Amino acid sequence: MVEEHLIPEPPHKDDVLFRSQLPDWQNNACIDATKPGGDEHAVTEGYRRGARRLVEYVTENGREQDYLVYPILFLYRHHIELALKSIIRRAPYVTGQSLTKEQRKNLNTGHQLDLLWQDLKPMFATVCEAAGWDKVSSVDEEGVESHIRQLTELDPDSFSFRYPGNKEGVPYLPPSLTVINLRHFAEMVERLAEYLDALDMAVGVLYDAKQEMEAEWCNEMAQYMDYA
Repeated sequence: MVEEHLIPEPPHKDDVLFRSQLPDWQNNACIDATKPGGDEHAVTEGYRRGARRLVEYVTENGREQDYLVYPILFLYRHHIELALKSIIRRAPYVTGQSLTKEQRKNLNTGHQLDLLWQDLKPMFATVCEAAGWDKVSSVDEEGVESHIRQLTELDPDSFSFRYPGNKEGVPYLPPSLTVINLRHFAEMVERLAEYLDALDMAVGVLYDAKQEMEAEWCNEMAQYMDYA
């Protein structure tokens, strides 16, 4: 029989999980659910910051890495996925292009980083040019592709770091993968994250500027029609 003092307190029926009116207001997190699609930047950046904080904990304390490796890898991978999708979603409007049916499918329902990269790749140089960046070199493009390929090989469908195995009990991760240096992994994937985030920010600025310009043009046309 388990000793009574070892039995944890169970959840209570009247527990309220999501609260805000509490004395420790400094622990309140603000969520903006009023934006169309939610606060995309906060969600995307939140996964990256969560991964970074966990890596900092491991490097500073040298402990719990065998447990934290899974959320660290998943959080970073998911950040990259969201960053790619954010660029792909807005880039066509900025560059005057349109997404194909397959690209929209990958954007809305897919989790495969390699497919998302293949969708972004044809518009990559055009987006960078529109953002005012220097001409994209083959070295830069190959670097992005290499990082994405390595993440895809280890986690093609966003399951490998979330579950120990599939429904048949087959592990998602290869048996040859036994050790990962989390400090090194974070330093490498931060390069990809920083690059994509900068491009995403540039696309966002161009997207907003174009919307404002079109809105002003529409207002001017409406005023002209009123006076005509």
